[in-house]
Amino acid sequence: MKTITFLRHSKSSWESHSDIDRPLNQIGIEKIKKIATSSKDQFISSEIIFSSSANRAMQTSLILTRHLSINSDKIRVCKDLYTFNYNEVLEFVKKIDNRYSDVILVGHNPAYTQISNYFSENKIINLPTARWFSLKFDSDSWSHILSLKPISYTNNLKSGT
Repeated sequence: MKTITFLRHSKSSWESHSDIDRPLNQIGIEKIKKIATSSKDQFISSEIIFSSSANRAMQTSLILTRHLSINSDKIRVCKDLYTFNYNEVLEFVKKIDNRYSDVILVGHNPAYTQISNYFSENKIINLPTARWFSLKFDSDSWSHILSLKPISYTNNLKSGT
């Protein structure tokens, strides 16, 4: 069984930073804390967190782990996840070590919206910041999940937090 949760980074600042260096703004910091609390069961059992190398994604990952008392050693910063292309994200997923069964990817749109729509019949227009969706597959191999239909799809899109 493989479970993967795609978490879009929280709200970032647009104040004169290059894209990769943009930090979270105060609203984004508070938002990821609220999402961490309201979705604790979703995140607490994950074995590893793969984060985009963008500052806003790394901050989202760190705040999530600190707020839930998850060891930050579980975070792996991956340059390959600093992408907005869903095919590149799916290529990354296929290469995840099979010893991991429950993972989180922290990254970007439009890739995450497109991946959600690839696996779900309930299409979304946009995955907002600090929102997540999770897929569970009846498989022992990450490289095989792209050809499978998930046995479950959950998200926090209707959450009021």
